[in-house]
Amino acid sequence: MGAAVVMAGFEKPNAGSSVEQIVKELTADFDGMPVATIKRTVQGSYRELAKEARIETFLPVLTKRVARDRLRGSATSAA
Repeated sequence: MGAAVVMAGFEKPNAGSSVEQIVKELTADFDGMPVATIKRTVQGSYRELAKEARIETFLPVLTKRVARDRLRGSATSAA
């Protein structure tokens, strides 16, 4: 795992609760898509981003953005 830099005044995000919150939000956005698919996509996106993250504070917002793009792509190709 890459070196983590935590800026003063910012606490390291709780990865588990961040991932679960992102899954809940994206489940609402992608109504009808299986929750397991969304969860797998979010977890995979988080793991990939965390490998190279230097500032972990931004991982949740970046994870949500990457996961949303991937889910849109898979929804489009399935249609």
